[in-house]
Amino acid sequence: MVKLAVSGKGGVGKTTLTAVLAHLFARDGYNVIAIDADSDMNLPSALGVKDVKPLSGLKDVIEQRVKGPLGTYKVNPKVDDVFEAYSVRNEDGVRVAVLGTIEKGGDGCFCPENAFLRAILRHAIFRENDVLLIDMEAGIEHLGRGTAKGVDLLIAVVEPGVRSFETLSRIEKLAEDIGIDRVGVVVNKYIETERSRELVENLDKPLLGVIPYSQAFIEADLENLPPYRVVDLEPFIEIKNNILRMVDR
Repeated sequence: MVKLAVSGKGGVGKTTLTAVLAHLFARDGYNVIAIDADSDMNLPSALGVKDVKPLSGLKDVIEQRVKGPLGTYKVNPKVDDVFEAYSVRNEDGVRVAVLGTIEKGGDGCFCPENAFLRAILRHAIFRENDVLLIDMEAGIEHLGRGTAKGVDLLIAVVEPGVRSFETLSRIEKLAEDIGIDRVGVVVNKYIETERSRELVENLDKPLLGVIPYSQAFIEADLENLPPYRVVDLEPFIEIKNNILRMVDR
């Protein structure tokens, strides 16, 4: 049983990586669960599915399951049936679920929904040979709330640039604060230059792999195709294999 969270600043390719890894794990015979915890909610389309009802929209269910007396939140709400009912399988058999977002200003904090998600993450995996992939909120917001607590590996996606690597430093610190002791790095949109080589060589966390810059990712987005149908999968296969080595599977 493997739980993986994918994090990074906005636009670095978290959703693409999550979708391709889900495809590869499913192709290898794993039971894959992919949860979109990003408010942009792009993971379903990247996995070729539509009409996935956001869990945050289940207002009555959340009210019933999560909220306790005097405005408190239940630590262990019942969620196993909810996950099965509000997820959709794609053509690979990947089960896709969406956290969702706050629909309009003034709706208040996202605490009940995140308590709900944390409970789902505890109950979503029951069997051997299961892989859970969480496409995290852009930046480090979910780490700050502790949503990713309990994952086996945090995958930090970065571009070969100083600002992206600065975000990596903050991700590493927050991961340590919530008890995630394994952090691996994927460098995306890589273009070979002296400076980019220097940044990658000076990483202080394990490098899971490097994904070269490719127009194929743009084409997949323009055509609304799952990226694994059009991109070179070899860099992603290397990343998947390195992930399994890091989590000792």
